[in-house]
Amino acid sequence: MVSQVYAQGANVIIETGTAKITSHDLEAEMAKAPPELRASLLQRPDALAQLASNLLMRRVLAQEAEKAGLHTRGANQAALQIARDRVLSDLQLLQLDERNRPNSMVLDQRARDVYRAEGEKRFAIPDEVRASHILIAKGDGAEQKAKALLQDLKNGKDFEALAKEHSADPGSAAKGGDLGSFSRGRMVKPFEDAAFALQPGQLSEVVESQFGYHIIKVTERKPGGVKPYEEVRDTLYEEVTQRILQEGRVKAGQQIMTKAKPNPEALDAFIASQKKN
Repeated sequence: MVSQVYAQGANVIIETGTAKITSHDLEAEMAKAPPELRASLLQRPDALAQLASNLLMRRVLAQEAEKAGLHTRGANQAALQIARDRVLSDLQLLQLDERNRPNSMVLDQRARDVYRAEGEKRFAIPDEVRASHILIAKGDGAEQKAKALLQDLKNGKDFEALAKEHSADPGSAAKGGDLGSFSRGRMVKPFEDAAFALQPGQLSEVVESQFGYHIIKVTERKPGGVKPYEEVRDTLYEEVTQRILQEGRVKAGQQIMTKAKPNPEALDAFIASQKKN
């Protein structure tokens, strides 16, 4: 039977006569969960207690399997070795990551290189306009009503007042027609084309869309550009770090495989044997 080793400083959470689950067992099991789930578990002692119970049941069942000699069978031995390999190889990869983790100078240089090469495409800020509108819903005389309102506006009447009184868009009408700021792709095309053709303070002609007839007034324009490096630096740092660590893992794997000696005949024999089953 495989002996159980309990590290010093580990508290026993739950036990039977033959098996124990310690704080180290819980820590190892929780390490497999996403950070948000780990935080949630720490707020729920009942869930942690259930997790410890599940681990205990698994450990007792494992002991019973060993007593029955199940661990000595060929395929089972291989499964145990693969499970052990997975745990130890993951630990070795974490150690490799720590060796390859870039220092602040390398990290910043690589992040700036990515920003220079990809920044205009990845971190582009689109042009925006802020606009108000008066919407006249489609129906008999709707277009004529919209044209009459446009003439009133050209004659000096207050846009906000007319929007509150006449606009069929209740959400913006209550705010004097204000739609806030938006970039291309947010509005229906006829409305968008008209809005982006205007300068602040200008009125559109009557614009027809699937919703009705609009009179648009642009109140502000925000030219596009590229987000500054400082604003996206943390994102790039994380991305570059992961890229460097992955490069290190790939290199280590390639070094291992240069010494590997495949046996195609053995693989073919395995496939043939499995097809017979």
